[in-house]
Amino acid sequence: MGILLPYGHAYTDWIRYSLIIMLFFAFLGINFSLEQFSKTHLRLMVANLVIPAVLFFSLLPFGDKHALVGFVLGIAPCAAASPVLAQFMRTDIAFVTTSVILTNPLSAICIPLVLPLILIVEKHIHILDVLLPVVMVVGLPLLLSSIVKNTSKPLTKYLLGFKQISFYLFLINVWIGCGKASYFIQHQHSSSWGIFVKIAAITGVISLINFKVGEFLVDKEIKMAGGLSLGRKNTMFALWVALTFIDPIVAMGPIFYIIFQNSYNTWQIMQVERNLKRQHA
Repeated sequence: MGILLPYGHAYTDWIRYSLIIMLFFAFLGINFSLEQFSKTHLRLMVANLVIPAVLFFSLLPFGDKHALVGFVLGIAPCAAASPVLAQFMRTDIAFVTTSVILTNPLSAICIPLVLPLILIVEKHIHILDVLLPVVMVVGLPLLLSSIVKNTSKPLTKYLLGFKQISFYLFLINVWIGCGKASYFIQHQHSSSWGIFVKIAAITGVISLINFKVGEFLVDKEIKMAGGLSLGRKNTMFALWVALTFIDPIVAMGPIFYIIFQNSYNTWQIMQVERNLKRQHA
């Protein structure tokens, strides 16, 4: 639908508001506390800092643009929608939620410190410019869900009956993201198609690396949660960084990443559903 009807590009700003609703339902179903932080989260946070450096220097021989694509896709934090996907995959929602809360401020602080060292930028990246949207998207639903849970159990139970709306919002977000990619390729690029093919290929490999490293760093029981924590990237964050401070060509990395990560997660959800059907058969 994103390719056939690319009109979703006009609604990119709506993604953050739909994420607030999605996260509200995700947070409503869990009890979060700092006690959920573990050594495994520390390993994932370190990986979130090491991977972008490795990708940048590994891709630097192929050109600055390719290296910056690797950096942006590596440093991007865990997507706010990850706990919602954790629901669909029947994996540890609390673990993924903790990853979202930890990696977003981490990336917001590191980007302004690291980017000027690898790129001459005309604008300074202010930490608050990144932190404030993160607080809105992640903090607001976390606060509202906590208030509801602590004030009325009947209301909590009633609202959880509508949590399936998250799945439909997820599908709409995928359409918007893919529509933006399709529109950009058709109307807004002036470079040769070769560089888009290279960036698409690099992005696909990076996506797989992020998910597989995340799955490797955690216990087998929460393999999918680890993959989501490191592989499911906040592409809107990465897109903003690329468009605002780097180059529109580099922005194609996050756009392609939208397609690759959603394809991988969709395949995972299908596997989970098949396994559940086999168990009930």
